[in-house]
Amino acid sequence: MTESPPARSVGRPRRTGVAGGDPRREILEAASRLFAERGYAPTTMTQVAREVGLGQSSLYYWFRSKEDLLKALVSANRESLDVAERLAAGDAPAAVRLYAVLYADVLQMCEGALDFYDLERAARAQPDVFAEVLDDYGRLRDELERIVEAGAEEGALVAADARLAVVACLAQTEGVQHRLRTPTPDASDRPSALASTRDAARLAATTAVRGLLAEPARIDEVERLALEALGED
Repeated sequence: MTESPPARSVGRPRRTGVAGGDPRREILEAASRLFAERGYAPTTMTQVAREVGLGQSSLYYWFRSKEDLLKALVSANRESLDVAERLAAGDAPAAVRLYAVLYADVLQMCEGALDFYDLERAARAQPDVFAEVLDDYGRLRDELERIVEAGAEEGALVAADARLAVVACLAQTEGVQHRLRTPTPDASDRPSALASTRDAARLAATTAVRGLLAEPARIDEVERLALEALGED
């Protein structure tokens, strides 16, 4: 009986003659690096195999296609949806929940293997392959719409069209992560990656939520409560 690939934990010898540890993990780490550096579309399975030091047939033993690699990388990448669903069960005000979810969304996308726009294009082109990714994105949008509607009922958020408001919010989070990934002519003065990502997450969430607050001056309080709910400093 053929052993299932995920159950294997001992690495096969590399072309270099050095035995590896966990080939599946090493393949995912290599794919993540290449997707981030080159983009999803230009990266080939051959390049991933070469990065790990495996023959291409060995790579296909673990992952049958580049789509399988991408699915494995993003399957656990649903932090913002988890935050939305966790906070929905509590009593946090809608504006606080909205800020927390948008902040988490930027962090999630910036820490992911590739630009969200690349992931979305791949998912839209092959909806059957990426059904789980599309489903999670739809659920996130639904949760955000419910938050906006609840905020309008509370009087904390302006009574805007919930769907349009969510589109505007996601344009902030998705656009920020894209720009952070886009090379700039001079990056010598940029802060550390972590600081830059967190600053960008706060800026995106603040900009989006302030525009929907009935009392924009409350944004500092909303931000503080949201970061506390997320366990941030």
